[in-house]
Amino acid sequence: MREEDYGKRGKKILLIMAILLLGAALIVFVFDPFFHYHKPWFGLKAVQTRQQYQVNGALQHLDYDALLLGSSVTMNINTTELNEAFGCNCIKAVASGGACSTFAYYLDKAYKYRDLKYVFWGIDPDQLQYEPVEDPKQDQVEYLRDRNPFNDVNYLWNVDVIFKEIPYMITMSMHKDYDTGRAYDFSIYSEYSYDQAISMHKPEGEVQEMRSLTGENYLEKREKNIDLIEEQVAAHPETEYKFFFTVASILWWDIHYRDGGMERYFATFKRVVERLDKYDNVSFYSGVFNDKDIIMDLGRYCDYCHADYEVNRLQAASVINEDRKITAETIDEETDALRSIVYEFEERLDSEGGDWSFLKDYAGCSN
Repeated sequence: MREEDYGKRGKKILLIMAILLLGAALIVFVFDPFFHYHKPWFGLKAVQTRQQYQVNGALQHLDYDALLLGSSVTMNINTTELNEAFGCNCIKAVASGGACSTFAYYLDKAYKYRDLKYVFWGIDPDQLQYEPVEDPKQDQVEYLRDRNPFNDVNYLWNVDVIFKEIPYMITMSMHKDYDTGRAYDFSIYSEYSYDQAISMHKPEGEVQEMRSLTGENYLEKREKNIDLIEEQVAAHPETEYKFFFTVASILWWDIHYRDGGMERYFATFKRVVERLDKYDNVSFYSGVFNDKDIIMDLGRYCDYCHADYEVNRLQAASVINEDRKITAETIDEETDALRSIVYEFEERLDSEGGDWSFLKDYAGCSN
């Protein structure tokens, strides 16, 4: 073959490669499963299963006027029920193990693009005790959260996006029963049973002395986290903030009873209500965080803190029910009820000689 023919063939190969690369990038841009460039086109639904990759784009491009904030113990709440109750269009801005600094970052971003009627915020026991993060964006995928077009190569020519995320988005969008309110819902894939929950718990160790309510920078971290929430509440009086305390099983509370940290959580619950209850646009709700039947029924859990879909439905329902509202005057009563559940359990455990099998007696409550 002549050198001229080699040159022509090389140019054809390069042209084909360029066309294929351009086609792949165009497919990703058009379908855009992580909402990096736009909301879904062609009547496709916003299929949300990857919160680390999708929350930033959703906040910028999806249609909404309300947010559900919270960690993984909030993810399985169906926002459709909130939409129906409050006449809003709510999407989730959630993060596994999320801290207040992460949710403040989400709110800052949301307010750049939307006016919010409501913020529904699930406060889990750990959230207000994390060390505040100076750069909460570090938990997000950089090429999806910044506006640098050059690192979009990681998205536009991503094999998983092209061959997994886009086909999944199209398939789920065509499914008539797909509910966008169940974004990031992992309850569908989890096993909820006494055996599964107890297998994730290591009921070992002597009970430790109660930790100081002032040591280990506890107060400083708590107050800084509440500061982050208060800044948002004060800056946006037009938005109704509805906070609720999320539930954890007796296994979770046993861990912190034993490590001496339980009273810190009760003090944290009280402090956040005391500081924010003064705002007209703030309401607190008990959720089901001190509901004995739910706390003790391990049949509702896949581990020590993640409850099933029905429990999450009850958590959302509590925000709709004004009878479940908590104020600075009633928070002590609510935490006392939870404290009594834990102490009653620990006394029973001692009387049983450390045998946990009596918890099976409660496992029928969810049936």
